[in-house]
Amino acid sequence: MEEYSLPELVSRYINTTNCNVFLTGKAGTGKTTLLKSIRENTHKNVLVAAPTGIAAINAGGVTVHSLFQLPFGAYIPDENFEFNDNVTTVAHINTPKSIFKGFKMTSKKRALLKSMELLVIDEVSMLRADMLDAIDKILRHVRIRKDLPFGGIQVLFIGDMLQLPPVIKNDEWMYLRNYYQNGYFFNSIVLRQHPPIHIELQKVYRQSDPTFVNILNHFRENKVTSNDVKVLNSHYDPDFEQTEGDGYIHLTTHNKVADEKNQKWLTELKSTTFTYSADVEGEFPESQYPNAENLKLKEGAQVMFIKNDYSGENKYFNGKIGKITKCTSKDVWVKFDDGTPEFKVEDYEWENKKYVLNKETNEVEEQLIGRFIQYPLKLAWAITVHKSQGLTFDKAIVDVNRAFASGQVYVALSRLTSLDGLVLSSPINERGIPIDQSLSHFTQSSQSIEELTPHLKLEAHRFIYDTLQSAFNLSFLIEHLEEHLSTYDKLENLSSKQTYKPWAKKLLEKIRELRKVGDGFRRQVHQIITEENDGYINFLHERTLKAQGYFDKVLKEHHKNVQAHWDKLKTARGVMAYSNEVKEVASYIYNVAQKMIRAERLVKSYIDKADLKKNGIGKPSFEISEKKDEPVQLAPKPEKKEKKKFSPHVETYILFRKGNDEKAIAREMGKTVGTVETHLAKNIAQGRIQLKELVPSKTQRVIENALEKTRSKSLKAIKEEVGAKASFAQIKYVIAAMEVM
Repeated sequence: MEEYSLPELVSRYINTTNCNVFLTGKAGTGKTTLLKSIRENTHKNVLVAAPTGIAAINAGGVTVHSLFQLPFGAYIPDENFEFNDNVTTVAHINTPKSIFKGFKMTSKKRALLKSMELLVIDEVSMLRADMLDAIDKILRHVRIRKDLPFGGIQVLFIGDMLQLPPVIKNDEWMYLRNYYQNGYFFNSIVLRQHPPIHIELQKVYRQSDPTFVNILNHFRENKVTSNDVKVLNSHYDPDFEQTEGDGYIHLTTHNKVADEKNQKWLTELKSTTFTYSADVEGEFPESQYPNAENLKLKEGAQVMFIKNDYSGENKYFNGKIGKITKCTSKDVWVKFDDGTPEFKVEDYEWENKKYVLNKETNEVEEQLIGRFIQYPLKLAWAITVHKSQGLTFDKAIVDVNRAFASGQVYVALSRLTSLDGLVLSSPINERGIPIDQSLSHFTQSSQSIEELTPHLKLEAHRFIYDTLQSAFNLSFLIEHLEEHLSTYDKLENLSSKQTYKPWAKKLLEKIRELRKVGDGFRRQVHQIITEENDGYINFLHERTLKAQGYFDKVLKEHHKNVQAHWDKLKTARGVMAYSNEVKEVASYIYNVAQKMIRAERLVKSYIDKADLKKNGIGKPSFEISEKKDEPVQLAPKPEKKEKKKFSPHVETYILFRKGNDEKAIAREMGKTVGTVETHLAKNIAQGRIQLKELVPSKTQRVIENALEKTRSKSLKAIKEEVGAKASFAQIKYVIAAMEVM
């Protein structure tokens, strides 16, 4: 049996099978490093996505919502779901029937999803089960493979399930609880029916102290011992005082506490405040900003780097804490307490990308659409446990007294490199934070190398078989050519395109003949793999190499024919659209030849016991007139224009139409509630607001009767007459409405 390390096993499953994989591991086991390696090297068309904007930026991908055009709200995986008239809720609910109503996906996006072979979802702990079922539904629909999970693509899920949990609103859970045990992605219907391979990386790179590693493992598994608690609580020091420049960071569970501590420390510094504005170019939504757009720093401030040093000099890493030694209007200098020299911090560039499909090569490519350029620094006297994920600290004051989510204690402790730098401001409870039983069961269901290796061989054979059957199946090429031929449907002499129909018909006939050869080879593949005679894999490669060489030669001639036809059209008039169609035909032929080469390389890589990498596929013996899209010109983000100033009563009207009540409008405008009521009355008098929007008809009649009885418009007199049946504001509004009459 082959011997693999766990990272090697993950890579083998990705590159030699079509199995869905859940990759997990404790903090610091190298999940991010492995993701980077896979996306850079895999021979498959890969797209990377994440549940949130910032997670997507950090993973170098896009959000799952933007990639799949997921609808707002919850998704009910029930074809027969109907609302109960007796139940009222503010939840926005989608169903398999409603999800495609008004579903408009561009042809480019559809082509992208159809060509995708591997989907990576990072930080999957935050992905809701219903959203994964919605993704499954959309992929089956777009890829026209309703019988296969995710429309036949491979999905790699990456994340630590004991970190950030999914968020589901109470009104949404009223419906979702009928279909899901909890909101975690593994409870999705698609994964319950088709469970993924579960691989857990074991080697911890962040911690080396075996005692600390064991304690963290016990927290993950909900098996904390009294001795674990005793060891941790030996670091409990409620009187510990954080001092300026001591290198400790305060880990807390609430944003407000962290923000207050950072601002307090910054304010106490007597040095000058400098504000560093980020350069934002192209498309980069504010919700995805990885750092403050306007970063306020001072000399003497304790700061933390939020990225690794990508200069290659390893001056800092993600989470390393230092002190600002000098600030100017343009530059910032930092030093650490480990004795390394002071240095000037360089800007860091975060990229926002989108995926595009190269039509000529059928390869998924990344396109840069935006940049966010800022210092990779944050104030670091305090940070929330939530925002500390992925960071590494040498020293930290941990306060998880108010931990509200399962795993927060574990996440906080696992940020540290050793117990030596730990200070607890509140003692650890022996039970920790109880973990959901289904989550605990799932996190402990990873498979061993001994289990996964023989399964890998079985799935690799299946993948090789499917890849060869698909690559040498010319039916898809014929379908494209038949569709192309059907477009020559205009009357002769009225269309230049019509005159070329015989050429297209002849090409189709030749490819149909060639399909017979392909089908013959596919039958041979089936026989070789199913019989599994001695040395069959080498024999399979020998036959595949010969078939690929034959098809490369024949397809080259057909491609040459199409290319020559396209060249003739360059000088013809009125055929620009047709010329582009012919160019597409050339790309179809090229793609078939390319798939055959990759199939042959896949068999060879299996024999060599090595992963097939992107740069090892090779290309057909003929070239295409490849023309890449022009790179997007990234313009600086336009400066925000000053808001148009409106008169106060018009501004009140605008805020009212946005659904705000009097108190909310008063807070927004910085006015008193009485002033806002006067503005609303003026809008009623001018006919912008209907009286019934602010005063119930019954109350209106009470006030009108009082007006008639007192024959006065004095608010005080009318209020005395109506008593508690109406407010001063309602009286004011009724009087204003009388001005309209």
